[in-house]
Amino acid sequence: MDFDIHHLKKINSSWIKHFLYASYYNFLALLIFFTGVIHSFFPWIFAFTPYKLAKKIVDGTEKQFSSDIEKRN
Repeated sequence: MDFDIHHLKKINSSWIKHFLYASYYNFLALLIFFTGVIHSFFPWIFAFTPYKLAKKIVDGTEKQFSSDIEKRN
């Protein structure tokens, strides 16, 4: 289990800032799910959308939290 009570301190973030980022990335993940399901049935629709959205999540979190990610690896 990934549990860290000092997570906000380590990434130098407030609760509200973290909440907004997490909500945004979770919304993108939900879009990945829906566009991915549609794409699996109709491959010509949303051809690269799930990939682009996933890349946006990875790039954004690496940019925001790169120091914390490096410590964990």
